[in-house]
Amino acid sequence: MKHLETVLRSKNDWWAYLIVVIVSFFGAQLIGGIPLIIVVALSDGGIGAIQAGQALDFNAIGINSSLGLALIVLPFILSFFVLYWLVKPLHNRTFTELINGRNKIRSRRIFYGFMLWLMIVAFTTVADYYMRISEYEVRFDLNALLILSAVSLLMLPFQTFYEEIFVRGYLAQGVAALTRNRIAVLIIPSMFFALLHGLNPEVSKHGFWLMMSQYFTIGLIYAITSLLDDGVELAMGAHAANNIFLSIFVTSESSVFQTDSLLKNLNDVITMDDVYSNLIAGVLFIGILGFKYKWTFNTLFKKVEIVENENATKVF
Repeated sequence: MKHLETVLRSKNDWWAYLIVVIVSFFGAQLIGGIPLIIVVALSDGGIGAIQAGQALDFNAIGINSSLGLALIVLPFILSFFVLYWLVKPLHNRTFTELINGRNKIRSRRIFYGFMLWLMIVAFTTVADYYMRISEYEVRFDLNALLILSAVSLLMLPFQTFYEEIFVRGYLAQGVAALTRNRIAVLIIPSMFFALLHGLNPEVSKHGFWLMMSQYFTIGLIYAITSLLDDGVELAMGAHAANNIFLSIFVTSESSVFQTDSLLKNLNDVITMDDVYSNLIAGVLFIGILGFKYKWTFNTLFKKVEIVENENATKVF
């Protein structure tokens, strides 16, 4: 085990974590959001089109929705590179050590996580479509879909990779250094992950506690995956697959991604059944990967500590 344990050999001053959180998340997000504010201010809707907790319909104010998506993702690209630049001087840790505690990223795991979660979310979407076909609007515009696909595939991974590396990597390692407890590493970053989405329009539409349950469940799935696999690559792939698929194929009135997707869900209602569905999908995801990688599930209850004679973990 290396991902959490590597933090015990690095610098863990509390003020360094505070600087990274303030600069990489809040500061970079504010600065990266300036182009969005400028474009919206010059649009038909004016600056008043931006309302906290409300989905921003770019097409309605004369902005191409794919451009709007790119502007929404731009702050995360800045946050990604700021985190990359800060971690070494402040913590004497490399960026790859945030990902898996090693000196090499296991790229095939990103691919496996992406493909497996993509298959799960595609299957559930197709099943839901055919069960509630009258509640979906098909909007096939080839040119719009091609542009949207290019923006989603090129830019959304920065958003999802940043969130996974920041939450399941950086913050998880910080919690591990403080508590030496893997259950705390599961719970605390997953709560933070849920709160990070507190301003999403889905929260205003469907209710705080319901959506926090939804986000926490997804965060917990990715956290368990990362702990069992001793790195965040699988979660990076799964999170990217989830957001890219939804961006290109399904949107709704309350979705944070108002895109020219192939389908629009007209029955924009989220219930606890959706939370349970995500939980079932997560169990399936973890179960398949656990079988493939022969995970030892009692790892979740082991103390975070350095084992000097531990064999080097094979990278593949």
